[in-house]
Amino acid sequence: MKGDLGALLGRLKDQGLNLLIIRGGRPIYSSGEAGMAPLLRAIDRLGLEELRGSTVVDRIVGRAAALLISHFRAGDVYAGLLSRGAVEVLERHGVRWESESVADRIMNRYHTDICPFEKMVLQIEDPGEGYERLRRELRHRPP
Repeated sequence: MKGDLGALLGRLKDQGLNLLIIRGGRPIYSSGEAGMAPLLRAIDRLGLEELRGSTVVDRIVGRAAALLISHFRAGDVYAGLLSRGAVEVLERHGVRWESESVADRIMNRYHTDICPFEKMVLQIEDPGEGYERLRRELRHRPP
């Protein structure tokens, strides 16, 4: 799928999605919801084995999302925006990536501070540990 960044991001926009996961050329998971919950749900519903080697298309991928994506060992990530922390995590774990732009950090929705999920995993290097931390945190947040 190399070189399909524009087409894949266009597909997100056309379908009103924030996340699309493709394996073997077919969609296996999609969500219009923003944040970490869709990636966590994909892991819980499909399992690590089904997600391994998949292609993840996401509007925004920060360090937290990159840890989750690395946890299930995706093959490729296509994003509208990646953070430098995400690039570092993806490259460390051998996940290929392509993005329209790379930012120093992902900000919260009000642009007043770094994204709370990014803060939560700033010191976490291990994808499994990142998954457990994010999963625990989201379980305690109201929907």
